[in-house]
Amino acid sequence: MRQAVGEVNEAEWSVTTMKKSGVSVKAVLLAVLLAVLLAGCSAPRLVPDAAGVSFPAREASYRSEGVVVSLETARLLQPGLSKDQVRQILGNPHFTEGLLQVRDWNYILKLPAADGGWVECQFQLRFDERNKVAAVHWQTAACASAAAVPASTAAKAVPLPATQADGVGTWSEEGLVFPFGRSAVGDLSAADRARLEALAARVGQRPGSVKRIVVVGHADRIGSAQRKRGRSLDRAQAVAGIFIATGIPPGLIEIVGRADSEPHVDCSPEPPLAAQMACLAPDRRVSVIVYMSAS
Repeated sequence: MRQAVGEVNEAEWSVTTMKKSGVSVKAVLLAVLLAVLLAGCSAPRLVPDAAGVSFPAREASYRSEGVVVSLETARLLQPGLSKDQVRQILGNPHFTEGLLQVRDWNYILKLPAADGGWVECQFQLRFDERNKVAAVHWQTAACASAAAVPASTAAKAVPLPATQADGVGTWSEEGLVFPFGRSAVGDLSAADRARLEALAARVGQRPGSVKRIVVVGHADRIGSAQRKRGRSLDRAQAVAGIFIATGIPPGLIEIVGRADSEPHVDCSPEPPLAAQMACLAPDRRVSVIVYMSAS
């Protein structure tokens, strides 16, 4: 009992001392709580691979299984993407990366294997000071090889129609339509995605001839102005990622979000909402114009 009283008196003395010295008890408690959180969010143990890139130990991930991605999706993950674009494709990192100055994001991905099954791969993106992807790393050579863009998939280039005015030709795709509330490339229909990938493959064959690519995203009328603006930009950024994956420098790509300012259809505002969303599909589109040098 004497020890308990002593402990209470010592605690009271500590609080009194802090008050006299002008130190806020609340500030001290918050500092202690922050220290505990930072300790709990410390980066996992790192394991260097043969190339010297350090990956977190597999068991440090909070996911018991990797996320399944197609090879096409894996090939979108290239330098130049922003953190928001990466998060749109893969979601949040699969490891506790820390809170401040985080430059590495790590994921557990499952890629299609040649035997029809899946192979689990650890994947890391390293960001620069502008929070753009500076480098990507696969833990194993097998995973890196599987995710590499094969030269044989590139479509045969088609001669460009040159104009006398500026000596350039243009390629374009119009009306790449997204489902309501969606903005990832994987949300496109198979036909629209095939059109987009065919254009990207053609452009990828002549990256040195690209003068500029303009990607314009649109949204339907449903939702707040902020939501519509953000959704149109997200769609344009997702489509732009396809061209970045072919090796086009991000600086040559202009991304525009027009929200619902350029509707293509006039649909009844009356319920049911599902009918409105179906009718408004053409307004949830992305258009791409590629300006190429004629030479």
